[in-house]
Order: sequence, then C-alpha cells, then structure tokens
Amino acid sequence: MKLLLLGAHGFIGRHTAVALASLGHEVTRADITPSDDPGYLTIDAHNPDFAALFQRHSFDVCINCSGAASVPQSFADPAHDFTLNTLRVVQILEALRVAGGKTRLLHLSSAAVYGNPVTNPICEDDAPRPVSPYGWHKLHAEQICREYSNLHGVGTLSLRIFSAFGPGLRKQLFWDIFQKARRGQRVDLSGTGEETRDFIFVEDIAACIGLLIRDCHFDGRAVNVASGEAVTVRTAATALLAALRWDRELVFSGDKRLGDPSFWRADISSIRNLGFRPAHTLEHGLEKVAQWMLQS
Repeated sequence: MKLLLLGAHGFIGRHTAVALASLGHEVTRADITPSDDPGYLTIDAHNPDFAALFQRHSFDVCINCSGAASVPQSFADPAHDFTLNTLRVVQILEALRVAGGKTRLLHLSSAAVYGNPVTNPICEDDAPRPVSPYGWHKLHAEQICREYSNLHGVGTLSLRIFSAFGPGLRKQLFWDIFQKARRGQRVDLSGTGEETRDFIFVEDIAACIGLLIRDCHFDGRAVNVASGEAVTVRTAATALLAALRWDRELVFSGDKRLGDPSFWRADISSIRNLGFRPAHTLEHGLEKVAQWMLQS
C-alpha cells in the first residue's frame, strides 16, 4: 500500500515508519522539520496546506502521528494544544473530503479520553471522562473523525494509545526516573506508586498499526491499543532501575499530578480478535530502553 505518515519525526512516528516499510509498504514520511531525505515531505507548521498535499499525491492510508503529547502543556496553553490535536485533524479530514479520493485516515488518539474510568479494564464503549485539555481535545478529534466517516464517506479509525514507552522517548515517567536517578541516590516521584498504567512498547504499537491497516474496518470507530496488563507505577519504576543496574531509593510524594489518571487497564479484545499479541513484556522493553538511555 501507499502510505503517508504525518509526524514522522515523532516518537511513535519514527518507529512506525520503519515497521511499515519493513512490511513492504511504500511509506512517504512528512513532518514540520525540514529534511532532504528522499520520500519526505515538509509540512508548514503554522499554515499546513493539506488540500494541496492530497491533490498532488495519492495514498491508500494517511497515518496521523502528529500533534501535541503533553498533558501539563495542555493546561499551560490549551489553545495551542487544541490547534495541534483537534484543528489539524479537522484540516486533514476536510482536505481528504475535498480531494474526493479513497484515502483513509488512521488517527492516533489517546487513552486520555477515558480520564479516570469507573471500571477496569476499560472498553471502547465506556463513557469518556477526560480530566485534561489534552484528553478533551483528543476526544473532540475522535468525534470529528466519526463525523467525517459517517457523513462524508472518509474512512477513519482512531487508536486510543495507552502508556507508550521505548527507546527515543525523552519525556514522561521513565525518562523522568532516569534523569533523577543519574543525579543521585534518591528518586522523588509524584503519586503513591500504587497507580496503575497499561504500558505498551512502541514496536508493538507499530506492529498493531500495520495489522489494523490491513484488517480493520475504517468506519469511524476507536480501538484500544495497549498490552491489556495493569502495572503499578512503583513496579514499573523498580523494573527500569533493575534494567539500568542502578540501586536507588524510590520516594513517592503522595501528591497527584494535575490531569493524571489513577488506574488504567485496557480491554484489548478488538485488536486481539484481529490476531494482535504484544511481542514485548514490560521487562523486555525496559531492557531496550535502559540500553538506549545509557548510550544517550
């Protein structure tokens, strides 16, 4: 298939481009960072012309890995987060509608749309309860994807990514632990440590995207992408320190960070029914992360 990958320089985008090319797809990468690489398109960060892009080029699927990915920043500048996570999706969808082709959109959403769920594991049919501007804007984008699928014939699929991790991610929990652990014997973290996350290794996300492109209906639905396992933050932090071979003291403040959920575990029946099985355990993935960290 001919694929366009927006956000190719991002964490998930980089890994996904490699994985899809290895499956034999023709992957055109695009991002706001200029590049002379063949098969790469530069997007204007302030005024992207998606209409011209889809008029000049024909693709089977557009994979949108672009957008903002910071809950704290979404509180600091919600308008900017809305622009990148909602408005840009509207612009992409409208360009696809006007182009009138058969290009489908696979959009990377987030488990942040669930907020603090009432029950676990979390099913796609559970009511969204966002607790951050980031979560709200991702939910808005999903709803607009469904609108364009149902009313305008643009095939869409939204992926609710849970706690992604892997080499190259210089933010969030594991990077924070690494930075603090390299400076001293004590690692101070927010929360109690008993909060749970559903971690999924980035190469498994990329593999799942390849599977969904091949086998899933692009009918406006949203699907969970996760491992299906709940792990406490304390267990995950301890596993990273073990992979680094570092002996450190973990200290949890008990304070909850604004916008953070308490307990997450995904129901991944939708992707399991398509044959998806994560290839990496948390420990296996963190060994790769630790190796990258120690070399960075």
